[in-house]
Amino acid sequence: MIVNSTEKGWDIIFQRAHALLAGQLAMQWKNTQRPDRWTETLAAIVDHDDGQRDWRKGEHLTAAGAPMDFTLRELDLEQAKKVVDNARYRSRWIALLTSMHTSALYEKLRGDSQAVNEFLDEQQTYQSKLRRALSVKKEEAQRAYRLMFLCDACSLVLCKDEVPAGGRRLELGKDPIGQRCFIFEKEENVISVEPWPFEMNQFQVTAEAFHLNQLSFNSDQALYEALDHAELYEKVWYFHR
Repeated sequence: MIVNSTEKGWDIIFQRAHALLAGQLAMQWKNTQRPDRWTETLAAIVDHDDGQRDWRKGEHLTAAGAPMDFTLRELDLEQAKKVVDNARYRSRWIALLTSMHTSALYEKLRGDSQAVNEFLDEQQTYQSKLRRALSVKKEEAQRAYRLMFLCDACSLVLCKDEVPAGGRRLELGKDPIGQRCFIFEKEENVISVEPWPFEMNQFQVTAEAFHLNQLSFNSDQALYEALDHAELYEKVWYFHR
C-alpha cells in the first residue's frame, strides 16, 4: 500500500493502481523513444507489481495501528522471485524487463545476505540468457528499461504526493536516450517534466484511491473491513509541457 496522511485520516493507493498509472504515463511517451516491442513493454510496466502475495495474509499496521506504507516494510525476496517467475509466462521480453526492474530494486541490498547475493547473481545470468535468446543487445534492453523505470518513478512520486512545490525540481532518473529527467510543479495543479518525454503537449492521468477517516486500527482485519467500506475516489494529475 502507498499511504498518505490527510487532515481527516489516510489516503491509500494500492500497488497495482500505481502500476496502472505508470502504464498511463508510458502511453503518452514519445513515439521516437518507444522500443520496437512496445506492447510487451507496456505490459511489463502495467504488470510489474502483479506478483504480490495475497495482501490480506500480511501485516499492514504500524506499531501505532496506522496503515503501513510499503516503504516501511522490508523487501520481500520471495515476492521478488514470484514476480520474475510469473513474468516468464507472458513473454521473454517482459521477463527480461521485470528481472531488470527487480535487480534495480534489490541491488542496494547486495552484501546484506547470501540469499540476496545469490538472487541478484541469478538475475544477471537470467538476463544474459534472455538477451541471447531474443538477439537483443544489452544497451537496447537498458534503453527500454530506463523508460520503464522512469514511468514507475514518476507514478510513485505522484502517488506519494511528492512533486515539489514552488517550481523546485526532483530528479526522476534517465530517459531512454540517457538524459536526466526532472519533475516539477509548473503552476498550481499543473505538473511538468523536463526534458519533456511525452508525445502530446498536455494530458491527464488518474489513479483510484481509498480514503479512510479512522486514524488507527486494532487489527489487520479491522483495516480490511474499513477498506471494504471506504470512500473510493479518483485522483487526477494534469501535465503540461
